[in-house]
Amino acid sequence: MTDATSDRAPERGPYTALLMAGSRGPTDPVASYCGISHKALADIAGEPMVEHVLRTLAAANEVARIIAVIEVPELIEALPTAKQLIAEGRLEVTTAAPSPSQSVTKVLDAYSPYPALVTTADHPLLTTAMITDFVSKIPANVDVAALVAREDTIRAEYPETRRTYFRFSDEAISGCNLFALPTPRGRNAMAFWRKLEQDRKKPWKMAYSLGFGTLLRFALRRLTVDMTAEAIGKQADVRAALVRTRYAEAAIDVDKPDDLHLVTRIVTRRQQARTPAAGSQPPR
Repeated sequence: MTDATSDRAPERGPYTALLMAGSRGPTDPVASYCGISHKALADIAGEPMVEHVLRTLAAANEVARIIAVIEVPELIEALPTAKQLIAEGRLEVTTAAPSPSQSVTKVLDAYSPYPALVTTADHPLLTTAMITDFVSKIPANVDVAALVAREDTIRAEYPETRRTYFRFSDEAISGCNLFALPTPRGRNAMAFWRKLEQDRKKPWKMAYSLGFGTLLRFALRRLTVDMTAEAIGKQADVRAALVRTRYAEAAIDVDKPDDLHLVTRIVTRRQQARTPAAGSQPPR
C-alpha cells in the first residue's frame, strides 16, 4: 500500500522572506563596474546574483513566501526562477522606497508578513543551511535578530577577503545581511535602522547613536557584543539578539568588484562540486 503522504509537498513556513534588491544609485561600485542599473543583476557564474538568492529562499523549508523589492519589478519578474515562483503563488515583487529601511517598513506595513526574514540580493552565497542554522538559534523572546560572523570564523576560510569588522571587548564581528523580525514589534527597529544607514561603515558613530554610556564602553574596549544587542534593543524599543554563525561565507556579500570576483569563484566551485565528473558512473 502506498503512503499517501509520500506525494505531498514538504510543509513550509512560517517565514516570509523580504528580498531587498533596490539600487544603491549611480555611485554603486558593482553596478558601475558591470555597466548595469542594479547591482542585483550583476552576473555570477552565468546568472544574475539575485536569481541565486531567489533560488535559495525558495528551497528553504522555513520560507513559505517571498516578497522582492526593487524599483522596477519587471527586472525580477522576467527571471526564470521568479516566473516559476510567481506561477506557484510564492513570490510577489513590489516597488522599492528610497532606502533599505524605508523599503522594509513599506513591506511590513503593506503585508504584515510576520514572522519575517530580511536579506539582500547581493548575498548570492546564502544557503538553506545558513537559514536553518540562523532560525534555529533565534531566542524565543526576541523581536529582532541579526546574523553575524566572528572575524576568526571568516579569516580561517577566507583570509584574503576584506570585510567591515566591529571590534568589541570579547570579539570582532561582521554582519551577514540576514535578519529576522519574528514579531510585529520588530517594526519599531525601523526608525532606529534609518538613523544607522548613513553610519553603517562607521563603528564610532553607530556606538554614539546607542547612547553616551555605550560610546564610553566602546572607547574603553569594555563593550561586548551582547551588551551592544541590549543597547540596540533599548534604543529601538525591541528585544534584540545577535546570532553568531559558523559559516564564513554568510558574511561575504558583493559590495565591491573584488567581492564579485571572489563570490563568482566560490559559486563556480560549488557548482562543480555538485556536478559529477565526466564518465563517472551514477551510484547504484
